Order: sequence, then structure tokens, then C-alpha cells
Amino acid sequence: MVRSVAALLLVTLTGGVAAGLIGGAMAWLIGRIHAFAAGGPLHPVAAAALGGSLAGLGWWWLRRRGPVRGVEESVTTDTPLPPGRTLIDALLQLLAVGSGISLGREQAPRQAAAAVLDRLSRVMRIAEDQRRVLVAAAAGAGLAAVYNVPLAGVLFTLEALPVKRDARALVVTAVMSGVATVTAWPIVGNRPVYRVPDSPFDALVLWLAPPLLLAAVLGGRLFLMLMRSAYSWKVLDPRWLPLSVGATTAGVVTVSQFLPGVTGNGEGIVRAALDPVTALPLLLTLVLVKPLLTAASLGSGAVGGTLTPALAVGAALGAVGGALMGADPATVPVLAILGAAMVLAVMQRAPLFAGVIAWELTWAPLWTLPLLLSGAVGAYLLAHRPGRSGRGE
Repeated sequence: MVRSVAALLLVTLTGGVAAGLIGGAMAWLIGRIHAFAAGGPLHPVAAAALGGSLAGLGWWWLRRRGPVRGVEESVTTDTPLPPGRTLIDALLQLLAVGSGISLGREQAPRQAAAAVLDRLSRVMRIAEDQRRVLVAAAAGAGLAAVYNVPLAGVLFTLEALPVKRDARALVVTAVMSGVATVTAWPIVGNRPVYRVPDSPFDALVLWLAPPLLLAAVLGGRLFLMLMRSAYSWKVLDPRWLPLSVGATTAGVVTVSQFLPGVTGNGEGIVRAALDPVTALPLLLTLVLVKPLLTAASLGSGAVGGTLTPALAVGAALGAVGGALMGADPATVPVLAILGAAMVLAVMQRAPLFAGVIAWELTWAPLWTLPLLLSGAVGAYLLAHRPGRSGRGE
């Protein structure tokens, strides 16, 4: 018993350090790729086509040798995650996202960290039920490290992944997520991804929240349906991937020349939504165009996250709602964060995670946290009534 607990503790701590190093390294790497694609010797569209084609070529080589196993498959069965193949797939995701394709980078560190913990758990001969918890915790820790969101990393594991939820899982997940976050600080920094003004509580937000809730549920459901349809018609023949991924990446970057912010995970959209002076027509256009580009990116056969694109669309939707309802400019950023949490809750079917990550990404005033959590729970319950199923990612 003592030996088993010691082994579990050792793997947990080692996994936290590994997830932190992976998350930090991948955050650094995608920054370098993006800098080259945007400011290198090639025109941005040409660089996007090159990066996307190389990613597609890599996926062609990888998939013709068999499927790439996912984190959920390893958590629900005893399926191993081969470290080499899983890491290559993660790096190809970074190449495609860094080149400009409309997908999130968060899936890459999650699956790479999970693959490392899967192999380590098997080497240490950890019991199967504990291995599954460790793999899931590593996925959450990878997310926590790359975005500096330790609480969200815990909730992602326990709420969004099909893992057994008990006291042991909570402790393992919390320790691994915390260690991973701190380990990544020298690279990603101990600061929020987005800055929100420290504004006092405004009762008007409570009046504007119900109509925003309805809009977010509708927008989230439409986004979810669009992503599901993209999976149904995506390119499956690996031989076409260099062409389809390269052309789609170039297409997204071409659109970004006229509509900045649509590339990658949508950080530019969130920053625009948090800025009260952003023009309403621009925000409306982003709300419509970003989901379409994300669906096209998935349909091309590329792999990447839909978590952060959904968050970006929700933020823009919240800012649009605030502007249309005549909110004070100081209140618009709060409504943007609230919209992000609501849409993400609909997409991920994980309302507590959605509310907390929206708060951790911004370090918004503390009074917004209960609002974000209640809004996310309300959106989830309204969107996923009995008989509805499925997850956004």
C-alpha cells in the first residue's frame, strides 16, 4: 500500500513537471512559428500555404501508418498513447495553427502530456484505474500550463473528460495542474492572457445577462452543429491533406488580411471584444466568420482545438450584445467575458470549467466569478436539455 501511494505521488509530481515543460515549450514554439509566418521573408499568405502544406504532408505520413489515438480513448479503455506518434501529431497541430489555420493550440499540449504520463504509468506499473486518472490529469495539466489556468486545468479533467471522479482523482489532478502551471511560469509568465479593467460591480449586467444568455445558447448550438457537420464531411484520404490543409490555411490568412483576428485560436478576436472602442460591424462580422473558418479548417482534415475558437466567438457575441443593448463602455468587457463562458459551456458541456477558465484567462474582478459560473451553468442547462448529447471537442 505504501509503495503504491509513493509510486502514485512520484508519477504525479513528475507528470506535473513534464506537463509544464511541454506546455511552456509548445507556447514558445508556436510563437516562433507565428512570428516567421507573419513577419518572415515570405508573404503571409505564401507562408501560410507552406506551413499548412507541410503540416498536411506530416499528417499524410502519420495517418497512412494508422490512426492517432486520443486522450479520451486512453482514459476510457486500456489503449496506449504511443509517445512518438502522439508527439508528432501535436507538433503538426502547432505548425498548422502557428501558420494561421482557424483552430486552437490547446489540444497539442494536452495530448502530448497525456502520452508522456501514459508511458510513465505503464513503466512504473501503476494500476489501470490509477493510470486512467493520471492520463486525464496530464491532459488538464497541459492545458493549465500553456494558458496559466491551474483551476481550469483541474475542472477540465474532472468535468470534461470521462474520468472517475473521487477524492483521489481530485488530489492527483490538483497537484499535477498546480505543478505544471508553476513549471511553465519561466516561459509563459505568471500573468493573465487577457487584461480586463478592474471595474466596480454594475447592476446593469444582471439585467443584460438574460437576453445575452439566450443569444449565447443559440450561438453555441449553431457553432456546435457546424463543428459536427465539419467532422462529417472532412477530408479523410491522407493523400489530399497537403493540398487541403495548405489551401485552407492560406485561405484563412487571406481573409485575415481584410478581417484581422480570425487566424489561430482567436486571441485577436477576444482582445477586440474586450476593447470597448471596437466597431460593432467588425464584431458582428467576426461572430459570423470565425465559426465558418473553424469548420473549414476541421473539414480540411487538420487537427486542433475548438475550445478557444468557441471562447473567442462567445466573447465577440457578448460584446455585440452589450453594444446593441446600450451597455456602458466599461461594462462591455464584462459582458464579453460572460458571453465567452456561456458559449464555451454549450460547446464543451462543462459549465464550471467554462466559467472558471473565462475568469482565469482574464483575472477579471472577483465579483464577476459568481456571474460567470451562474451564466455558464444556465447556458449549459438551457442548451442541453434531456435527450441531447455530444461534446464540442
